[in-house]
Amino acid sequence: MIDVLGPEKRRRRTTQEKIAIVQQSFEQGMTVSLVARQHGVAASQLFLWRKQYFRLAP
Repeated sequence: MIDVLGPEKRRRRTTQEKIAIVQQSFEQGMTVSLVARQHGVAASQLFLWRKQYFRLAP
């Protein structure tokens, strides 16, 4: 028998957390997919955050 506990809740990240994750993805030797896996987010989500980061950067 398999117990179904329900859908996993999404984690909401602060703007500061997102910026830190995005900046980590630009570090030498890091890839988007690696950083995304380390933080439990989809690579496509991290690509979106990177795009937003560049739009908001001075």
